[in-house]
Amino acid sequence: MLQIAGGVVAAGIVAAGTTALTGSGVSFAGGSTPGVTGDNQFIGGTVTQVINGATINSVTLTTDGTGSHTTRIVVVVAGANGKTLTITPTGGTLTAPATQWSCSGNISGGPILHASAPAVVLTAATSTVTCDTMDTTPVAAGYYAGITNVGLAIA
Repeated sequence: MLQIAGGVVAAGIVAAGTTALTGSGVSFAGGSTPGVTGDNQFIGGTVTQVINGATINSVTLTTDGTGSHTTRIVVVVAGANGKTLTITPTGGTLTAPATQWSCSGNISGGPILHASAPAVVLTAATSTVTCDTMDTTPVAAGYYAGITNVGLAIA
């Protein structure tokens, strides 16, 4: 079961701007019980994302039945049209055959491919960015094992 002790999975946000805003809504798709969606729990209550110059509406991690194999990260950001969002998952590793993240959505160009910290330019008032684990083809494959943090930066 993927658990958060002290809110470490989707915190860690550093950004440029002048106004500190908060967002809510960290959720998990998938869970520790096969066939049950979102049965993971947070220890200690809520998780808050703070970012200067934008609002993080949600961060969603899709995991397999074990809860420790992440295959997708979806971030919804408001108020950052034209800015660059960098997504940095940490605490684990991409597992073969996955060698990179492939990000698409309300972004310029794409898909954007990167092995550790994809940076995308947001193109909507409220942008949804979906990053999947990929091999070099790129075809969905593998997973990120042991994720403990998703760092987000807006510049």
